[in-house]
Amino acid sequence: MAINRLAVFGDSWIYGDELIDPSIPGLECCDHQNKRYRNTHSFSALIAEHFQFPHENFGHPGASLQSTIWTFLWFLENRTCHQDTLCLVGLTGTDRQSWFNPDHEHLGDDPLWNKFIHSTWVNFGSSVVPPEWQDFGKQYLTMSSCDQLSALNYLQAVMFFDGVSKAQGIPLLQFNLYDPHTSIKTDASTLLWPEQNLQHTLLERPDSKDIHAPGHHPNEQGHQIISELLIPEIKRAILT
Repeated sequence: MAINRLAVFGDSWIYGDELIDPSIPGLECCDHQNKRYRNTHSFSALIAEHFQFPHENFGHPGASLQSTIWTFLWFLENRTCHQDTLCLVGLTGTDRQSWFNPDHEHLGDDPLWNKFIHSTWVNFGSSVVPPEWQDFGKQYLTMSSCDQLSALNYLQAVMFFDGVSKAQGIPLLQFNLYDPHTSIKTDASTLLWPEQNLQHTLLERPDSKDIHAPGHHPNEQGHQIISELLIPEIKRAILT
C-alpha cells in the first residue's frame, strides 16, 4: 500500500515547543494563534512538505514514553488504514513517567487523546497539576523512580513500537531524542541510530547556539536540520 500520510509521536521536540510566530509579540507557544506557525515549521511539517503528505502531530510537551505509547494506541483505535501512514516516534527521556487522568477536562484545542499528568510537570511545580497529583507524583519519585525502571521503560517502548509496526504492517521509524542512559541493547530494526540521540547531535554542531531556542529546544533552523537527517532515512528504510 502506498504511503500518503505522516503521523508523529513524542514530547515537546515533536510538538515544536518554542517555535513561535514572530509576527505576534508576546505569543505563547501553546496559544491556539500559534498552532499554524508551529505546525508548519516543525521538522515533521517540513518532512510532510517534502513528500507532499498531510500530517498529524501527536507530540505533547512533557510527554513520557508511557504517554507516547498510550497516544499511539489512541491513534490505532481512532484512525483508519494505518498501513498508508508513515509513523515517526521520538523516544523521550527514560526517567519520565505519565499517569492517566480520567477526570481531565478538555479545553480549547486540547486534543481528545490527551488525558495525562506528566512527571515532568510535577518536577517543575507546574500550576496546571492539581495538588493531589503533585503529591502522587512526589511519592512516585521517592518510592519507584530509579535507573532500573528507566531502562525497562526504554526497552518496553522500543519493543512495543517495533512489534506493532511489524505485526500490523505499519511503516514506522523511531529514534532517540535524548540519551536513554541504559546499556540495554535491542535489535529493533525500526530504531534509527541506536547509539545516537538528536539532542547530542545538535549540541555537538559548531553552530549549536544558532539552532536552539532560549529554552534549549530546536529553533526553526534546528528543525530544518532534523528534517534533513530524517528524510534520507525515510527514503532508505520506508520508501524504497
